[in-house]
Amino acid sequence: MRIVSALLLAALSTGAQAGWSVSADLEYFRWRESSDPLVTERGGRFGLGWEYLREQPVGWQFAYRGEFRRGEVKYEGALLFDPSQAVSARTRYTGLVNEVQAIYRLPHALGPELVGGLGYDYWERNILPDQREEYSVVFLRLGLNLDPRETRRWFGGGGLKLPLYVSENAHFDEIGFDQNPHLEPEGRPSLYAQAGYRFAPNWGVIGYYDSYRFAESKPVAATSSAFPGTRFLFVQPASSVNRYGLKVKYSF
Repeated sequence: MRIVSALLLAALSTGAQAGWSVSADLEYFRWRESSDPLVTERGGRFGLGWEYLREQPVGWQFAYRGEFRRGEVKYEGALLFDPSQAVSARTRYTGLVNEVQAIYRLPHALGPELVGGLGYDYWERNILPDQREEYSVVFLRLGLNLDPRETRRWFGGGGLKLPLYVSENAHFDEIGFDQNPHLEPEGRPSLYAQAGYRFAPNWGVIGYYDSYRFAESKPVAATSSAFPGTRFLFVQPASSVNRYGLKVKYSF
């Protein structure tokens, strides 16, 4: 009981401030697969975000961030059963991110903060009209922020993201196969960065870059009653994701 009381007193200590913020953004999205022929997707997407941050002048602080993302981009690649035939299509993305962060703020006028985060990123990649994939990514974030927490002042940050676990559900059973094995591309480190300007006590605008890097998955096997005696092997090629966006944020 004494431990619980001490934690509550620390959370409510003088200087701690808790607050929510909401945001809206537009971004340019690019997906690329190292396959033959090359598969690329590019185009605009929009996002809605929400964040909670318990600030301290110095020391440990904790944050939560969520994000919903949606958009339809241009697909250029090939057919699953005939890679030699180039095709163009549209890909619809729908995604949701949840992340918790532990932040340590150092005593300096520029407001340096060491950031560690653990997040879960889920999205559906629907290559229209009928090829659907679902991705689940658990990722680690390590970075540095600079935020003086002053009105009309620049702030920013950046660092590394590392996918710890990646699962791809390609829904093979929906396109004629008897099994639906999941693919597991291996995560590779990638960069993220942001730079923003706070032009009013509650308002700011932020430019950002975010990314993922995935190595080629191990092959998985499936059979189809339409091709008796044939065993098909599938891999997810090495892939990269790059996002460049502009966000408007309101804090309250």
